[in-house]
Amino acid sequence: KCWSQTPLPSQEKLDNLLTKNTSTVITQKTPLRVLHRRANLDRIRQVLTMKATRVDDHWFTLKLSTSAGTYVKEFVHGDLGRSVPSVGGILGCRADILELDCEGIGFEDDYEDDEGGERGERGKK
Repeated sequence: KCWSQTPLPSQEKLDNLLTKNTSTVITQKTPLRVLHRRANLDRIRQVLTMKATRVDDHWFTLKLSTSAGTYVKEFVHGDLGRSVPSVGGILGCRADILELDCEGIGFEDDYEDDEGGERGERGKK
């Protein structure tokens, strides 16, 4: 479940902004919340599909399928500009995530990690 600082547009307009059946490439720096234990790297990830459903003026659900290693919370709130694009950036306001559920993990043989080595996995979050 996600929150928007400003009132959300109609479901039709929200669909135009946040419902995608095509891959969106995102760049994510190491999140501030884990920076003390992880190297500060730029990571290229993909949001494979995205479906937003308006609950009321400020709340919506967001169903995502992403590549492995995507920082989903940071994709929603933007992590102070460290995740681009972000849901907040797309909406043009502050956005945050209240609940996050992983509904499954998928695998694919030809997916590469940041170092170019074979990982053989592609996650869904």
